[in-house]
Amino acid sequence: MRSALERVREAAWACVRPDALPTTLALTIACAFLAWPLLVATFLPFVDYPQHLGTIAAIHGQNDPHFSPYFVVEYARTQYLVPYVLGDWLAYPFGVEGSGRATAILSVVPLPLAVAWFLKEHGRPAILGAASCAIALHMYVFWGFLNYAMGMITALLALASFARLARQPDAKHVAIAGALGLVCFYTHAQLYAWLGLAAIVQLAAMSPALGRKPALRALGASALASVPSVIGAYVWIRLSGVIEHGEAGARSGHAAEVSDAPPIFSAAHETVRSWLDHSFGVYHDGSGELLAIAFFVLIGVVIALRGPRAIALEQKEPEASAPITTNSATGWKRWLAPLPSRGPVRSFAPELVLLLSFAGYLFAPFSYRMIEPINHRFLPLALALLPALGPVTAMSLRARWVLSIACIAVAIATGTVHHARFVETDEEMGELGDALSHTEPGHRLLGLVFDAQSHVVRAPIFLHAHQYYQARVGGLACFSFVEFPKSPVQYRPGAEPPPFPPRFEWEPMRYDHGVWGDAFDYWLVRHDAHRQPPRIFRSSSPSNAAEPVRVVETDRWTLYARPELASPEPTDP
Repeated sequence: MRSALERVREAAWACVRPDALPTTLALTIACAFLAWPLLVATFLPFVDYPQHLGTIAAIHGQNDPHFSPYFVVEYARTQYLVPYVLGDWLAYPFGVEGSGRATAILSVVPLPLAVAWFLKEHGRPAILGAASCAIALHMYVFWGFLNYAMGMITALLALASFARLARQPDAKHVAIAGALGLVCFYTHAQLYAWLGLAAIVQLAAMSPALGRKPALRALGASALASVPSVIGAYVWIRLSGVIEHGEAGARSGHAAEVSDAPPIFSAAHETVRSWLDHSFGVYHDGSGELLAIAFFVLIGVVIALRGPRAIALEQKEPEASAPITTNSATGWKRWLAPLPSRGPVRSFAPELVLLLSFAGYLFAPFSYRMIEPINHRFLPLALALLPALGPVTAMSLRARWVLSIACIAVAIATGTVHHARFVETDEEMGELGDALSHTEPGHRLLGLVFDAQSHVVRAPIFLHAHQYYQARVGGLACFSFVEFPKSPVQYRPGAEPPPFPPRFEWEPMRYDHGVWGDAFDYWLVRHDAHRQPPRIFRSSSPSNAAEPVRVVETDRWTLYARPELASPEPTDP
């Protein structure tokens, strides 16, 4: 048996061989330039990202007296287990913020590799995956839907494993496909539904090349591999109540309002009209649109390299099904016998999966019981799969170098644009760290964000910035995703604040000190720069406690505290 060191050496050499070097460089540089802005920004400009940090902090702090009085963890309520369990584990070596940064990187950076593996399993050049780097930081990443972004990657990996399973339907590949399908479900349910449909389309497209008997065996193996994730989906649906109330929170009373609401669809032409808002249209200055142009020029190069044989794929004769190891092998022994390796079969499966993704964008529901947007989120996935329109056979070394240089140029432009904008949003955040430095751990903070919008990003990226108190200092910060039923973190009975009305986080002017005044110790207000903060304490608290004291005021942030927690604002020497 070869040593592990020998296998590593062989794998490393396989990546740097002259014929493999263009692919290795393109994929490596694509991933590196995607990671660059994510590594250098102090505050990632993603709307829901602070909420993810706060959730990881609450999960990781179950034995911490700053968190345990406020939160309990109920994993059965959520299907976002993979991102949050991973975040909890990574918090041990890296801390909460380091863990959040790592999960964000894992949600975005591997996309070119996932596309490359999917295409390679269908006999397409892996270098085509590098072209998808331009769409990896799409609009829904900036909305903070990192679970969805990670779900795109896990769904593509799972789909690639089902393609391998179709070619080698033995116990080993059933186990791999089953595990990746389960990981996909516990990352994001919408991508799991896409995976189920895509796996059916993929197998149907591959069946003529596989042959009748191998295709039937592949169908049975695929059905067996789907069992763990189907069981997980069933258990989650029964326990979460998602069918009954979707995303609506029961504490606000909104769940009852949407319990009978049908799915809402948007007209296809209206969806297409706003396609930039669902993909590249991230920045106010139009630099996202410039990346879109670069991406589609690159896709044009990819399609040009496909050549005139784009329609008539070469079909190999169906290979004979794998032989049985011994004549006496029957039943489970026969099925468990490993099959000899079989190369990729030529089919239109990648193109049909691409078409399915665009169909989801055009025709899936927009909203269902406050779960939205549904269809719009399929567009980044469809765009990431556009390299499937490229060459269907091995490319010459010269063609691979041409494509590698083009992909590297787009990757550098992508990383440079995002890095520059991330630096600007860091400045826009203002002195949040200074304001939080005047707080103590273990208390309750309410965030009132009157200025959530950015002048750089076309999304309210500061909406949940108050959750940095929960992530950095430790304690309870509201408004929180704890209000939503799918959160893995719930309030400990007796520690919950009075319920918030629907969309409270979007309308801080609805704050009533006479209702919530006794529920919090700190009030963190974000307001327009160069302006006085709005007056928020217009009435007495329910217990007639003393009015909160202003502790610190910066250009964008003002912190108030109960008098007993207020420390004098530092003075200039």
